[in-house]
Amino acid sequence: MKYLSLIRLLVNRELTLRYKRSVIGIGWTLLNPMLTSFVLWVIFSFVFAARLPGQQQFAPYLMAGILLTTFFNQGVLSSAESIAHNGAILSKIYVPPQIFPIVTSIAGLLNFFIGMIPLALVCVISGQAISWKFPLVILVGICLALLVSGIGLVLSILFIRFDDTRNIVNILLMILIYITPVFYPLSILGPRLQVIIQLNPLTSYLDIFRWAFSNNATVTWIDWVFMFSTSILSILFGSRIFKKYWPRTVAML
Repeated sequence: MKYLSLIRLLVNRELTLRYKRSVIGIGWTLLNPMLTSFVLWVIFSFVFAARLPGQQQFAPYLMAGILLTTFFNQGVLSSAESIAHNGAILSKIYVPPQIFPIVTSIAGLLNFFIGMIPLALVCVISGQAISWKFPLVILVGICLALLVSGIGLVLSILFIRFDDTRNIVNILLMILIYITPVFYPLSILGPRLQVIIQLNPLTSYLDIFRWAFSNNATVTWIDWVFMFSTSILSILFGSRIFKKYWPRTVAML
């Protein structure tokens, strides 16, 4: 791994800069999903809690969704902007530009794993047992990091070439949150709408994450296929697009 030490250094730099001027520091990784979950729990618990099948608890169901979608949203935007933000480095020394979106995704993955600490606490408080399948969340995190990296590679080109891309992506990410079952159970939707929601790749990632962490969802083999295939295709497609268009884009930094 020729650039392994560089990746390690950049990941440490990414995490350090992110919390440099924060009093709480990395504690925000723990507090942010908890505070967001609490607000949404207060708003939606009386509406959706009784709609969850079996003995599933609403609080861990909700927080798992917030944790995963926060990783995806922040990861996509940070990865897309990482090359533009590190233009000064690229102009001074040779560094493969693809490293920056990947490094940002790895940093987001570490925050995602840290965020599971308050999720575990919420599970204990609500009476939802942590599943013995818990180690499988590592696979979910890795696949999600690959998905984010691939999307980030494509968007990093677009962010540099077209300023409007940021606004469009922000709108699309907002829409994506609403078509991902973060705070509502899929069972309350009609058959046609359920099909649309299930075609959203994040739905499969979220179902597997909830199932593996606290057995708070039902998973099929289609979810596994969808998760692995979208993550691999994303990084392959993103790498190819980036390699093709980067030579035309680097002069615009």
